[in-house]
Amino acid sequence: MQAAEAAKERRYVGVKETVLYGVANGGQVIGYNLIRSQLTFYLVTVFGIPSEAVTLMVFVLGLWDAFNDPLMGSIVDRTRTRYGKLRPYLLFVPIPLGIATVVFFGGAQFLSGVESTMAKIVYMWITYFVWEFFYTIGDIPFWGLSAAISPSPGDRSRCITSARFLSSIIGGVVGIAIPIFIDLSTAGTIGWDLKQVFLFMGTLAATVGMVLFFLGGLKTRERAVQSADEPKLLDCFRFLFKNKPLLLIVLSNILGTVGGIADVFTQYYYKLSLGIASLSILAGIPGTVMGFFAYLLIPWFEKRWTSKQIVIRIALIKAVVTTVIFFLGFRSYTDPRIIVPLLSLQGFFTSAVSSISMVVPTKMVGDTVDYMEWKTGERNEGMTFSLLTFISKLTGSLSTGIATLIIPFIGLQEVGADMVLVETSGVNTRLWLWALVTMIPQVLSLISLIPYAFYDLDGKKLERIQADIREHREKLSKEMTAQHTQEEANG
Repeated sequence: MQAAEAAKERRYVGVKETVLYGVANGGQVIGYNLIRSQLTFYLVTVFGIPSEAVTLMVFVLGLWDAFNDPLMGSIVDRTRTRYGKLRPYLLFVPIPLGIATVVFFGGAQFLSGVESTMAKIVYMWITYFVWEFFYTIGDIPFWGLSAAISPSPGDRSRCITSARFLSSIIGGVVGIAIPIFIDLSTAGTIGWDLKQVFLFMGTLAATVGMVLFFLGGLKTRERAVQSADEPKLLDCFRFLFKNKPLLLIVLSNILGTVGGIADVFTQYYYKLSLGIASLSILAGIPGTVMGFFAYLLIPWFEKRWTSKQIVIRIALIKAVVTTVIFFLGFRSYTDPRIIVPLLSLQGFFTSAVSSISMVVPTKMVGDTVDYMEWKTGERNEGMTFSLLTFISKLTGSLSTGIATLIIPFIGLQEVGADMVLVETSGVNTRLWLWALVTMIPQVLSLISLIPYAFYDLDGKKLERIQADIREHREKLSKEMTAQHTQEEANG
């Protein structure tokens, strides 16, 4: 028992490697956060592309991801090099991903003299597809590394926490900079129009972000034991569909897609209802501070509740808090003096639990890799985390698509290259925006808890599986050592 506990608690990953893994994720998500939070605003308002065309692209490429991501995962799982099966991709992808980011966000500026809407749509399709392609090549191995970086659950939790924590800080630059630059551009203070603002932000993400992302391949190691034999392509897919716990996590994430629409409407709410986009920075300060502090609480939560229990509590807290905030601001949703403090309070609570939800579900995905090793003898980080990458992009794309579909029904309308609020009888646009940045997304997201009623890779069962894996690895290590010793004696 003591030997098992010692194996369980042994630390393989040092502080430096843990921190650099997090820094790499921070660099990666600068561009991702820019895409996720500003895609609709940039393409519709800045680039002047019809919202229907954006919705169609997001939907079609979302379907493509359903095939592309698992295929990339299977390629990763079949990779065998002296650098490992994950790190080679992290060494290669930063440069082309950086170039793709600049080209995508530079489109509005590069085609500023082009009148043809079709030309803009074609440019959007090509550049967004290329960006998605290279992002996938980097993201799947990066998160697969969170399970392969160590056989210790404690190490994995620390690495994931580092990645989420530092990416919140580094990647959060986007959330701070964009509203400021939008206000400065609108006021004519900096002499840049919005096209130039987004070109600058894309260039920043491509240079600073990708240099940091490169550290993920340069300064980390793969330590989980891998089979020397390459699995067959069909076996990779077959193992994936045998992983019931993973499929339940995936289904939960898909059902929770609607929770992401709040990010899309936040920009419109501050700009059109409150009149000042940069107020979002002021309202976001308490949530940002609490979000960072909440990462320190993760070990405390993990000692008291299982991962499944934590996920359920997080969803309930978000729904309750945002509902209370909605009704507190029901009669004052255009008054910044009341709304900014209310949204600050909302952010304080929801950011705290969101920080925890950034770590625990990812760790649960790593647990499913252990589960499949226990069940089949094969580790499939590539295929497993390809689903995590796919779901991350799918939920982002679907939430953007859903939000874009909602826009014309709540009284928002494209006028030229801008999005304006159109007062129509029977539609209170500002109230709808208030509901969409508070209560509606989180209450609807409660349906994401349904799959967890069938999730059982938790508690004692998970502990038993991980103990069996440790015992098997120790036995295999002794056999390999004995075989090597015998070969040397005979040689």
